[in-house]
Amino acid sequence: MKKIALLFFISFMFFSCEKDKLVTVENTDIPLICKVLIGGEIYMEYSYNDANLVTEEKNKFRYSKHSYNDMNQLITSDFYWDVSMASSDSRVIEAAMNRKEWVSPDNTPKSISHSLEYNSESQLIRKSYIRPSSNIPDYQKFLYENDRIIRITGYYKNSISSYTNYIYDDNGNITRQTKYIVSPAGIAELTTTTEYEYDDMHNPYQSFKRLINPGIYTNPNNITKETYTLNFDVDPSIEKVQITENTYEYNALGYPVKVNGLTEYVYK
Repeated sequence: MKKIALLFFISFMFFSCEKDKLVTVENTDIPLICKVLIGGEIYMEYSYNDANLVTEEKNKFRYSKHSYNDMNQLITSDFYWDVSMASSDSRVIEAAMNRKEWVSPDNTPKSISHSLEYNSESQLIRKSYIRPSSNIPDYQKFLYENDRIIRITGYYKNSISSYTNYIYDDNGNITRQTKYIVSPAGIAELTTTTEYEYDDMHNPYQSFKRLINPGIYTNPNNITKETYTLNFDVDPSIEKVQITENTYEYNALGYPVKVNGLTEYVYK
């Protein structure tokens, strides 16, 4: 009888501790995006956990699920895509465009997963790509300067296959991004260069910073001009320098509510 009572007490204390575990809530001063509309139609929806960290990204063609540890660090991401959108058959693409049911884990096989590792300073140091159909080592490593990612190096079969360099302004916005591919002989070739200009208002995706994707999820401000340069030979019909300019409408807190008169942000 005493043993049963002891077991009951231990179980009670365990579940009480689990229940009383404190959640560190983030983004308390940031409005959370719940929907993105394009042309008045819902294009994307987002869900959050009790810590105000994004856990789901959903639209018609893709679904993402993110999981975090007790330190609010992203540890895994699972991605589900409608692969028919990449088909070379126009009829297949048309059928995908007309689908009514959004992609979800219930109706679409998992396409890829990310597994993330951190150092003792809580910096992301490695992101591994896990594909259901392949066991080939495929991962990225991260280099920091002043707590900002300045290079992401891609590895395939444990050899360097690519890298991307980032340059920031004083606010922490990425102003220049350069991508290189690396040949099996170890020769790096510049492929694309992207330069950015910004406004001085709030980026609505700052609440996504735990996803650690340099750029849209880490910039404090909004991109007003993007100059994308292809640094290799292309078909004459393709512009080697492509410029995109954005205009914004803001709410009273200085966050965008509309981009280019077409895309709308809806906040919680």
